[in-house]
Amino acid sequence: CMGGLQCTVDAECIDGRGQIIKGLYVAGEAAGGIHGNNRLGGNSLLDCVVFGRVAGKAACKYVFGAGEKFKPCPTPGEIKDLTK
Repeated sequence: CMGGLQCTVDAECIDGRGQIIKGLYVAGEAAGGIHGNNRLGGNSLLDCVVFGRVAGKAACKYVFGAGEKFKPCPTPGEIKDLTK
């Protein structure tokens, strides 16, 4: 592994005992173990975009609860209200 934090497919950080650390997510270059020992430099941008989105969605799901359907945080309506 080239370093970084181990994570699940939902970008949740994994501790040294292999347990998920609730509420802690990782993305981009900090996410380790995704490519093993052979990562091409161009893959790092894709890692940032893909795992950034995955981590963001998983973090929102964690905050809103598992039964809640994903929604942006804040919602577009709330953003519009902030501009008034």
